[in-house]
Amino acid sequence: MADEPLRVGVYHNPPKVFLNDQQRLDGMFGDLLWAIAEREAWQIEHVVCEWQRCLNLLESGEIDLLPDVARNESRAQRFVFHEEPVLYSWSQLYQREGMAIEAVVDLAGKRVAVVEGSIQQRYLMDITRRFGLSVDWIRVDTFEEGFARVAGEEADAAAASRQFGEWRAESVGLVATPVVFQPVQLYYAASPLLPQEVLMRIDEQLTRWKADSNSHYFATLQAWQTGVMSSTPQSPWLRWGVAGLLGLFAVVLAGSLLMKRRIANQRVRLATNEAMLATILDSVDAYIYIKSPDLTYQYVNRRISELFGCPEEAIIGQRDEAFFDATTAAEIAQVDRRVLVSGEKTTIEESNVLKHDKQARTFLTIKMPLAFTPGGPPSLCGISTELTEYLEMQSRTHYLAFYDALTGLPNRRLLMESLSAIVEENVHGKQYGALLVVDLDHFRLVNDLQGHASGDQLLINVAEQLTQALDSDATLARFSSDEFVVLLNQLDEQQEKAAAKAERIARKLMTTIHQLRNSRSLPISASVGLALFNGESSPLNRVLQQADMALQQAKLAGGNTLRFFNVDMQTSVLERANLEADLHHALSRHELELHYQIQVNQKGVTTGVEALLRWYHPERGWVSPAEFIPLAEENGLIIPIGDWVLTQACQQLAKWSQQTAYEPLTISVNVSSVQFQQPDFIRRVDNCLRQTQAPPNRLVLEVTESLLMRDPTRVRHTMLKLREQGIRFALDDFGTGYSSLSYLKRLPLDELKIDQSFVRELQADKADAAIVDTIILLAVSLGLVVVAEGVETQAQLDWLKGHGCYRYQGYLLGRPKPIDDLFD
Repeated sequence: MADEPLRVGVYHNPPKVFLNDQQRLDGMFGDLLWAIAEREAWQIEHVVCEWQRCLNLLESGEIDLLPDVARNESRAQRFVFHEEPVLYSWSQLYQREGMAIEAVVDLAGKRVAVVEGSIQQRYLMDITRRFGLSVDWIRVDTFEEGFARVAGEEADAAAASRQFGEWRAESVGLVATPVVFQPVQLYYAASPLLPQEVLMRIDEQLTRWKADSNSHYFATLQAWQTGVMSSTPQSPWLRWGVAGLLGLFAVVLAGSLLMKRRIANQRVRLATNEAMLATILDSVDAYIYIKSPDLTYQYVNRRISELFGCPEEAIIGQRDEAFFDATTAAEIAQVDRRVLVSGEKTTIEESNVLKHDKQARTFLTIKMPLAFTPGGPPSLCGISTELTEYLEMQSRTHYLAFYDALTGLPNRRLLMESLSAIVEENVHGKQYGALLVVDLDHFRLVNDLQGHASGDQLLINVAEQLTQALDSDATLARFSSDEFVVLLNQLDEQQEKAAAKAERIARKLMTTIHQLRNSRSLPISASVGLALFNGESSPLNRVLQQADMALQQAKLAGGNTLRFFNVDMQTSVLERANLEADLHHALSRHELELHYQIQVNQKGVTTGVEALLRWYHPERGWVSPAEFIPLAEENGLIIPIGDWVLTQACQQLAKWSQQTAYEPLTISVNVSSVQFQQPDFIRRVDNCLRQTQAPPNRLVLEVTESLLMRDPTRVRHTMLKLREQGIRFALDDFGTGYSSLSYLKRLPLDELKIDQSFVRELQADKADAAIVDTIILLAVSLGLVVVAEGVETQAQLDWLKGHGCYRYQGYLLGRPKPIDDLFD
C-alpha cells in the first residue's frame, strides 16, 4: 500500500465519519484510520459520495475502503470485512418535545424520516408492515437532514444511530424515544479487490488498542462522545514531549501523582461503566427495578419512571402503595416477601392497577433475590414485560378464529363446541333440541347481478333480522357464504311437541327472510333443514349431517320450504354403522397401514415425517381417516389401534437409528385424547420404547388443544413424565381451539403446528393471514418450532418463509406414502 493510495469513501454521517472544513476525513472512524495509516505508512485518498453511491463504488472496486458499515449476510456477499468490530451501536427514534411516541405501534399515521437505503429504513418498514401500520415515510440523504425535518415540524420522528443521536439531538431540540432497535457491530468494509493484508493490519491495531484502556482508541471515542472534534491524530513528538513532562513531574511527586492518577482512572472507568449500564437498562423494553429488604425502591430505570408518571428521585425510597391501588400493592408485597424468604427466582403473571390509570395492565414479571453484601439481607430485583397489548391481540386472534368477520356471528367452530357442550351436559336428559340449517335461495344471483358488496350487505341484514327474531337462549351461527345454522335447546321432552315448536320457529325465520329486500328490491327466500336431538340420540356430527340432508331435500323441492330429517335419510347412518362393524376387524385382518408424510425445513432438507393411519377395506377400498378415526374414538377401538400405530412408528425409528442417512429423522405420531387419558398410557409408551429400542428423542407425540384444556393438571403431569425420557411434544391443529397463554408456557412443548385450514386461505383471507402471523410470533416468543401443515402451493411456501415459519408439511413437498416408497 506504500506505492498506491488507499481510496476511502467518505459520506456525511457525523460524528462517526464526515469531511471537515479542511476537506479532510474526520470523525471517530476517520481519526482511528489516520492513526493506523500513520503507523503503517499508508497514503489516504478520500472519495466523497452519498451512502448508496459509496456502496456501489466499493462493490465495483472504485474505492478500497468504506468506514462505518454494519455487517449483515447480504453485505458479506458483496464486500470483505475485517474481524474486530470498530464500534458497537444501535438505532433509535428521536422526536420533538411533547410528542408521544412510546412504541412502534405509535408510528401509525406519523411522518417518519429515514435515510434512503439504510438498515433503519429496511427494519422500520418491515416491522410496521407486519403490524399493518400506515406510516408516511420521509426519505432523506443523511441523519442531519432527518433531524432538521423533525425540528422544522416537517416530520414527527427521525431514525438515527445512537452515536449521532447522542452527539446532535439535544442541540436541535430533539429527545430520544423508547423505541430502540437493531444493535449492530460497525466495521471498515473493503472492496473484494483490496489485499487481505490491509484488513489484517486494521484488526491487529484495533486488538492492540482495545487491550489498553489508555490507548488512542479510547481517547478518540471519549473525545467525540464529549463533543471534542479533533481532525488530526497526535504526532509522535507531541506524545514524547508530554511523556517527558509527566516524567519530570513523576520525579517530584511520584507517589502522590501515581495514586491520584489511579484513583482518577478508576473513577472514569466506574462512571463510564455506570453510564453504559444506565443507557442499556434505560433502552431495554422492560420495567427494571431494585427494592431494598424493606421493599422500598432503590433503583428504577426510565420505563418505570414513565409508568409511574414521575421522575426517578420521586420514586426512590417509596413503596408500591404510593403508585398502585391498595389491592395491587398488597398482592405485589405478598409475592415480594415470598421471594425474599425462599431465596428463589419466581416468574409470575401480574395484573396491576395504577393509581393514576385505574385500568388493569398485565405484566410477565421475573423476581429474584439480590445479595449486595455476603451474609446481609437480600434486596429484590424485578424485570417486568407488559403483556396487555399482546393479550388484546390474542383476544382478537380468538375472535377471528371463532367468529365470522362479516356478520360478527359465531362461526362453525364455535357452534360445534356449543352443540357439543349441550349434548354432553344433557347425556341422560330427555329434553329435545333442534338444529336448523338455513340457506338463502339463489343467493349467487345477488352477487352476479348486483356485485359482492350488495351480497355482503344482504348477509349482514339477514344476520341482524334472524338475531332479532330468535330468543336469547338460541344460538345463531354463519357456516358458509349464504348458510346460517340455528341451535335450539330445551324445546320439550316429547318429540312431537319439540318438533312443533321447532317448526314454528323455522317458519318464523323463513318469513323474516322473505320480508327482506336488498338495495334493489330483489326478493329473498330461504330453505330450511331441521333435525331433532337429545342426550340419548345421535352424536353432534350426525345431528348436523341430518339437518344438512333435510336441507338438501328442501332444495330439491324447489326451495322456499322446510323439511325435517326423516327415516328415509337413514341410508348414510346405516352405512356408518356397517363401517363401524368392519372397523372392529380391521386390525386383526391387517387392513391398517401407516403412510408417512415428510416434513422439510426452509432449505428443503427433510427433518422428519408424520405417521398417518390408513385403512384399506377389501370391498370399499381406501377409507378416509376422517370417517373411521372418529368411529374408533367413539367405540374405544382407538386404544388398541393407537398402540399399534405407536409400535409401528417406534420400530421404524429403531431401524433408522442403525442407518446414518436416516438416523436424525423424527417421526410424529398423533395421539387421540381418548388414548392419552388412559391411566396406563405412560406405561404403554414405556413398554413400546423398551421393546423396540427406539430412540425416545426422535419420537414426537402430537396432541390437540382440546386435550390440553380438558384436564390441565393431569395432562401436564403425563407430559412431564414422558419428557423425562426425551420424548418431544407438538401441539397439533393450533389455532382451532383456545389455549391459555399462561398454561401453554408451562407445558413441555417443542412444536406448534398451524392447522391447514388457515394455511389454505392465508393469501385470500386477511383474517387467516393475521392468525398465521400471530401464531408464528407466539411460537417464537415461547421458543417453539412452528410447522405449517397443508402447504400445497409455492406461493403459500414463499409467504410462510417470509413471515418466519421455517418448517413445512403438505402435498407441495410430498404426499403421504408407504415407508418403502417414501424416499424414492
